[in-house]
This record gives sequence, C-alpha cells and structure tokens, in this order.
Amino acid sequence: MFLVTGITGNTGAAAARALLASGRRVRALVRSPEKARAWAAQGVEIVTGDVASADDLARAMAGVEGAYLLAPPDYSASGFVARAAAIAGAARAAAEAAGLPRLVFLSSEGAHLPDGTGVIESLHAAEQALAGLRTPHTVLRATYFQENWASVFGLAAAQGVLPTLLTDLDRPQRMVAAADIGRIAAELLTADAPPALVELAGPEDPTPRAVAAAIARVVGRLVEPVVPPREAWEGILREAGLGEEGARLLAAMYDGINAERVRFSGDVPLTRGRIGIEETVRAWAVPAA
Repeated sequence: MFLVTGITGNTGAAAARALLASGRRVRALVRSPEKARAWAAQGVEIVTGDVASADDLARAMAGVEGAYLLAPPDYSASGFVARAAAIAGAARAAAEAAGLPRLVFLSSEGAHLPDGTGVIESLHAAEQALAGLRTPHTVLRATYFQENWASVFGLAAAQGVLPTLLTDLDRPQRMVAAADIGRIAAELLTADAPPALVELAGPEDPTPRAVAAAIARVVGRLVEPVVPPREAWEGILREAGLGEEGARLLAAMYDGINAERVRFSGDVPLTRGRIGIEETVRAWAVPAA
C-alpha cells in the first residue's frame, strides 16, 4: 500500500490513478472525507488528518511501502513560506517515526534557489527542512504546470482572450502536465532504486502564443494572448481570490520566470513527460459526465 497526499488535487489524483492502474493499493490522507468519496468507491483507504500534523502523517504512513507528499498552497493565507517548511518538517518527523521505507516529495523548478523566485521560495524552505532525512527519498522538481492555464481557458473560449503573466509571448516555456507528474511520482515510489532528485518538464516547451494557438484549435476560434501591465498583477490576483501575501509571491514568481531566474539546477539530466499542452487543453473542453 502507498500513501498519497493531495488526492483531491491534480498531481495527487494522477499519482493515485497511476498506482491503482499498476495494481497497487492506495491510502489517502485528506482533511475532508466527503471530498474523497469517489476515491473511497474505487477502493482507496481514506484517513482523515492534516498534512501539517506529524501525528496525522505518522498514523497515515504506518505500514505503507512509500508516500507521495506535497505541500498544498493556500494562496488566501499568510505565512506561506513558513507553512511549507512546517509541512516538510512534519513529514520528516512522521517518516522517521513510522519507519517509512520511501518518500517522494513534490517540489518545483527553481527550488534550489533561496530567493528571487516568489512562491517557489516556500519549496526551497521545504527542501531545506527535508535535508538530512534518513528515510530514502526523492525530491521531484516539476516545472510550470500546464494546468496553470485552466483558470483562463473559459475566458479564451468565450472571448478569444488568453491573459498571461508570461511577458515574452514568443519565448519557449517549460511546462508539464499534472498527469505526467503523478505518473513519475508513482514510478519513483515503486522503483527498485529511485534517484534522490528528478527534474521534470513536459515533452515540449511551447511559447505562450503556441498555447493560445493550441486552445484556438480546441475551441474553434481565434485566441490571442494578452499580458496585463505589471502594476496590475497583484490586484488582478487578489480579485481572483488570493490574499495579499499570496498575490505578491505569485507575481514575484512570474517576475523570476520572466527574468529567467527560475530554472532547474541542472544537477541531474532533465526528465521529459509524455503529455503536450494540446492534449491537456482538450481534456478541459470535454463536458464532465
């Protein structure tokens, strides 16, 4: 059995699907069992608890072969960096207390850098909190999520406008699908000798214009990418529901990406996923059953 955190989110769900498809049993730590009812119907063992609690994590880790852990962002809250470090610290204590055989932790491109990366600084702090962990573990650094475009897909479909904070519309941008992240996480959990670090991108690096073109092909209309003025970014993000700190850190992350500061360490060969942006976009256009 394998423990998956974040099963109600994108990468946790993808990891659980991959594990189940390979015949493995899955346990999920969730705060709200109601949100995981569909997983329980598929045979997933649901454990109620908080990923920031070492006691809850240790209880969920008891008897499993490995665990997939992430520090889910809460953009409405404050103390963003400290929260991620606290989650990683709780995971470290729990893994050692439970005798966990293996851990895969989801991090980010740029997390090797201490500053200048905005919200990614929280994952640098988390990686630091995990440093020296005795449990065999893999840090899975993923690049920019293809799913980051999902929030503006409806606007593009309805009005032909694709807002983006990636300021160079013609520069290739590494992107990866959540399904690839989950699949790789599952493979790392079940591998005989997984590496300590994986840096993961998608099969291609589309420009923002190429993303707009992919969406245009899916929705059947012209779609143009549009970059709002930098001074408006934090206000736009706050209007979208982010708190003041979350908006500031997310805007700063885009500053880091646009300045090409956010990058992989290059300490390991880059791993490439299988799913391109158009395949991901097409799934958004399919009505839910």
